[in-house]
Amino acid sequence: MTQAMTLGVIGHVDHGKTALVRALTGIETDRLKEERERGLSIVLGFSYLETPNGVIDLIDVPGHEDFIRAMVSGATGLDGAVLVVAANEGVMPQTREHFDIARLLELDRGIIVVNKADLVSAETLGAVSDAIRRFVRGSFLESAPILAASAATGQGIEAVRRALTDLAVAPVVRPPGRAFYLPLDRVFTMRGFGVVVTGTLRGGRLRVNDRVELMPSGRYATVRALQSRNRPIDEAVPGQRVAVNLRNVDRSDLARGDTLATPGFLTASRRIDVDLKLLENDVPMVQKGLANGATVRLLIGTTEAIATIRLLDRQSLAPGSTALAQLHCDRDLATQESERFVIRSYSPMTTIGGGRILDAHPARHRRFDATVVRRLETAAAGDTAAMLKQLVAEAGVRGVEVAAAAEQLKLPPDSLRAAAADVDAIVIEERRLVARESFAELVDRILAEVAQYHREQPRHPDVGAGRVRSRLATEPHDDVFRRAVADLVASGKLRNDGEMLSLADFDALGGLSARERATAAELEKAFLELGLAPPALEAVVGRDKQKAALYRLLLETGRLVRLKTYERNTELVLHADTLEDVKRRLRQRYPYPATFALKDVRDLLASTRKYVLPLMEHFDATGVTMRLGDLRQLREH
Repeated sequence: MTQAMTLGVIGHVDHGKTALVRALTGIETDRLKEERERGLSIVLGFSYLETPNGVIDLIDVPGHEDFIRAMVSGATGLDGAVLVVAANEGVMPQTREHFDIARLLELDRGIIVVNKADLVSAETLGAVSDAIRRFVRGSFLESAPILAASAATGQGIEAVRRALTDLAVAPVVRPPGRAFYLPLDRVFTMRGFGVVVTGTLRGGRLRVNDRVELMPSGRYATVRALQSRNRPIDEAVPGQRVAVNLRNVDRSDLARGDTLATPGFLTASRRIDVDLKLLENDVPMVQKGLANGATVRLLIGTTEAIATIRLLDRQSLAPGSTALAQLHCDRDLATQESERFVIRSYSPMTTIGGGRILDAHPARHRRFDATVVRRLETAAAGDTAAMLKQLVAEAGVRGVEVAAAAEQLKLPPDSLRAAAADVDAIVIEERRLVARESFAELVDRILAEVAQYHREQPRHPDVGAGRVRSRLATEPHDDVFRRAVADLVASGKLRNDGEMLSLADFDALGGLSARERATAAELEKAFLELGLAPPALEAVVGRDKQKAALYRLLLETGRLVRLKTYERNTELVLHADTLEDVKRRLRQRYPYPATFALKDVRDLLASTRKYVLPLMEHFDATGVTMRLGDLRQLREH
């Protein structure tokens, strides 16, 4: 099975990178007249080599100091490097800087080509090769083959091709993801086609007619056509160099450094949390240690920004050390976690460090915040289970949305849900994770708030769920709160009657005085004795304020029930026991699925239409019965 792999051809200016690519592929990567006249690359050049193990995209990056920005742009999405060193000059300043950048970007494979071998003796060639081997010791190129070649004469070119073919054997591991992400290294227009952009596809797949979001502007466009290696394609895959012809967009809407992405995948931000490494070199800014608040040039993907460094876990960063930091940029960035970046001194411009993004759109942090530092240390360690556990724990009763966490941790949502038990979390509604400890505390707190309300209002039978939620110290997410209430009801600790909550064993009548209990009993007796033909309110309450208050309490506790009828102004009130008796008799006479008419109920209860009609309307409204034209039927339970 073949694969796509992208290699950067890196090294000092005029060491023959472009000539080497041309000798390997037959493709001229110096596109501009100025480049050909000056004999050096000013912008990125692109080529490819077809091998039995897959197609290798080669990016010829400029070597001149002024064009390091383009070098980092070309390194976006690289899988490895071809380090080119001229035999007649050896390791030079831009060799070192390109190599530093390759290491900071954590490339994991490559080969070394000693070019212009025809210009030196065999003894000199051996000495240069030994010096290069010492130079790359301890790096990803430590065991890489060193091949002598000459792009001018063709010497060793076939051996370089074989080495590249061997390099393509090892599979390229890329993080999973359904969303695509394409940093743009070129933007131009073509007559008859319109706007065209190019880059190396990161994650996901890009197809013709896909709708894409232009970041950081947030505008949208549609893919008109795709091309890779000078051939039209219907779909681009991760790691592939691709040209994208867009419609519904103007050239002025895009620039190198922007990004195409799946709509909604990226969030523009001027802050990023990072794991930052400072190189060891002779730059004054590095030698004295990188201070908090230092201003640097940030190169990330194909984007350059000016950034202020906010060290989160120390006062300054020593050469060769790593620290957690937040970078505040002068422009919006659209990137994602795990992306690599490079920082350069503001002036003079020299590469001084780099690292990896831990959070692509964080809040502003206080320095030395233990919680923030702990979370970022976990992210830097790459322990996915620990990261998920900490993410969920910090979210508390708000919980974490599964889709958002899956995207952040680069895991499929199903895997995230399956991991819930391992990180001591519970899944709510299949879409939210909440820490088991936080959830248990929420359940206890809800129960305590309802109990407290009963103590404050002993004659109120229940309290609104919204009021209980508003009294909690930390507001839970809707799904989490509903699940907590449902669990309390299921466990028999709480009653929930239409979002009105009460303790399961709470009796609002229990706090009445002996005299009040006697009066309440008299009221209940009056309604019970008259059954379906209840007394008028004036007859049992009159102008007695205490009786009126107790009557309202009996309604609130459900001992008396005001019927729900089509006539909104009805005041027909029956005792709860009367209603239960009617339901029992109906079930005995007309068990589901038997049907019955209004007159059947009238005869069964020996009552009149005046009382039976509102009674049946109440049963319809409360789900006891359902209408079938002129007939009714008990609902199946």
